[in-house]
Amino acid sequence: MILRARHVLAAPDGLIDNGALRIHEGRIAEVGPAAGLAGEPVTDLGDGLLLPGLVNAHTHLELTHLAGRLPPRGNFADWVGRLVDALQADGDRPDVVRQAVAGGRAACLAQGTTVVGDISRLPNITRPELAGGPLRVLSFGEVIAFGRLRHRLAERLEAAANGGARSEFLEVGVSPHAPYTLEPDGLRTCVGRAVACGLRLCMHLAESREEAAFTERLSGPIREYFERHGLWDGQVPRPGLSPIEYAAATGVLGPDTLLAHVNYAGERDIRRLAGAGAHVVYCPRTHQAFGHQPHPFRSMLDAGVNVCLGTDSLASNPSLSVLDELRFLRSVHPDLPGRLLLDMATIRGARALGLERLLGSISVGKQADLVFVPLAERSADDPLEQLLSGPAYPSAVWVGGRPVL
Repeated sequence: MILRARHVLAAPDGLIDNGALRIHEGRIAEVGPAAGLAGEPVTDLGDGLLLPGLVNAHTHLELTHLAGRLPPRGNFADWVGRLVDALQADGDRPDVVRQAVAGGRAACLAQGTTVVGDISRLPNITRPELAGGPLRVLSFGEVIAFGRLRHRLAERLEAAANGGARSEFLEVGVSPHAPYTLEPDGLRTCVGRAVACGLRLCMHLAESREEAAFTERLSGPIREYFERHGLWDGQVPRPGLSPIEYAAATGVLGPDTLLAHVNYAGERDIRRLAGAGAHVVYCPRTHQAFGHQPHPFRSMLDAGVNVCLGTDSLASNPSLSVLDELRFLRSVHPDLPGRLLLDMATIRGARALGLERLLGSISVGKQADLVFVPLAERSADDPLEQLLSGPAYPSAVWVGGRPVL
């Protein structure tokens, strides 16, 4: 079939006015001016912008049921404690997890997101739920093995790396949770398993001030939390390093690694990230909700770091909409080029997830994962700015050429 729209955001040409694309067997077979495409039935989408499916490179679909229940307040360790309490209350029940994942998947697709990097504490439950699509998922199984939980490393890593649920829509990866929930040997073990199995890594890194206090001195609210809950056993080695130095020393940083948040990074840290080829996913509205200092993503971009966008979960964000993240960024950074912002939500996210050859742009040969957003009729304004500053949301979404909205 052929889809026609007033504007098509194609690569590498950019915006095509009165553009169209041909879909054959789920892939983009041809793209260009509508006048040059013929032969199949044409679906005329009308006035609006046809763009690649959006990429949410960092979220937690299984926390969807916590929407509105955990407003960020106090220090980060206290909020994590409230999160853990909520999960222990009902969040680990298989029926709750499945329902949360299904709700998160539907919310993503409705807002034009066609692929996510999902962190899962319970991959044995979430992966079978997600394997049937239509949302594309790179499922990072989460590993926490610290202090008195140290003995769980092998079990959690096996669950994380288990590829039994792979499908057309689902790939698997490993997520060593954070520098404060894995000791050096555990981190190195996770990295070694990922490398041996050809899996990508995702790690929460430099997310809070409390994290640095812990990795450098084993002090602060994070240690206090572990002591209060009986997880501290006195055998935890002191890294004596900043979070990013700690990640580098244990082999975490590399071109197959996606780092979530990285809210606190100086010039030296940024150079280290760029040199390692690691990817950073910035979650703008979650970052704002916790009151962090301004995010250094612009310095990262200038240094050559691949920065993409995520929402984090509904436990800290009012929606799973990458488009809402883009609009928030446009309001705070009006000078940034619109195409750069769109790239952070599409091709840069696909690159971070190792899917750049298949997804992330409207290019011949790639999967026909597409989003159409209606815009003002016959407006003379830049359609990218209309998208980034306007109120419209997707009216149609395709995954592999199949309509899902």
